[in-house]
Amino acid sequence: MKSVEERLHQLPEIAENMGLEADEALKRKILRMAREEKKESSAITFRRLAPVLCALVLLVGAVAVGVSALHKDSVQPVPAQLTRTIAAGNGDAVPGTQLALDVPMGSIVIKSSSNPSYRSIWAKSSGGNFPLICVEGRYYRMLTNPTALPESLLGGALGQVNTFTSEPALAANGGIVSNKVNEGETVYALKGMQGAVVAAKVDGSLRAFQRVSFGENGLMGGEGLSATLQAKNVVALELTGVGTINDAETARYLMGILTDNASFLRSGSSETNTSLLIQLANGLTLQMAVNGERMMACGTWACPEFFEAFHEALQ
Repeated sequence: MKSVEERLHQLPEIAENMGLEADEALKRKILRMAREEKKESSAITFRRLAPVLCALVLLVGAVAVGVSALHKDSVQPVPAQLTRTIAAGNGDAVPGTQLALDVPMGSIVIKSSSNPSYRSIWAKSSGGNFPLICVEGRYYRMLTNPTALPESLLGGALGQVNTFTSEPALAANGGIVSNKVNEGETVYALKGMQGAVVAAKVDGSLRAFQRVSFGENGLMGGEGLSATLQAKNVVALELTGVGTINDAETARYLMGILTDNASFLRSGSSETNTSLLIQLANGLTLQMAVNGERMMACGTWACPEFFEAFHEALQ
């Protein structure tokens, strides 16, 4: 006796031999014949409709068993881990991609890797200038992480944005200027960061801004690297293409070498495809661009001692 699956595979041949096509026309034909034969005996009616009814029963059976049975050998289920989804409301988003700023607090985590790839956490430039805040001559660049800074990290208010302009370099000295934060929004210091990072609301969410150089404006007065890059509570380091340091004590030791030995070269800086990511105990991650033995954030610095110690720590 043939199995149900074998019979299902023979459906196209059965329908063809009977001259039938399982479509809407067949349905109408069956109903019409039923009405015409209503007055005839049930035996005659059954004999006339038997071929059609048999085909209909087989077709209904195919649906009951499941169309997937017909394609069992050709269609394979998609593994759950390969299924990609996007959040509702992102009409312009493409499945499988991530928006540039769509990262929650703590998502930039430094994990062990012998050869970490390049990751930039500075927001990209738009219209020639990157998203920034200028507070009394000190410039800060927006970070991609976090997209919603916890209010528990906020320190005192530094003031409100009094100038919103797409050309911050042309703004008058003094006050708080931004090309990203709306005029009237309050800019805050962050606890324990001593001016290295500030925060302000962008589109309703608190965003973090790291101290950087802009338009050849970097250090002010007697500032050194430690004044622009507070990383005393560092817990991990990641150097593109070199490795990662996940031991907090070692990370702090290396940052001590950097802040104690870095030599200031110039106010300006440039972007590269190599970076040093600095993960802090408060969940924030800061960044310096790297080019050879030069490091850039708020100005360009040279520190061969740091790179030598970093490689030794990986041994």
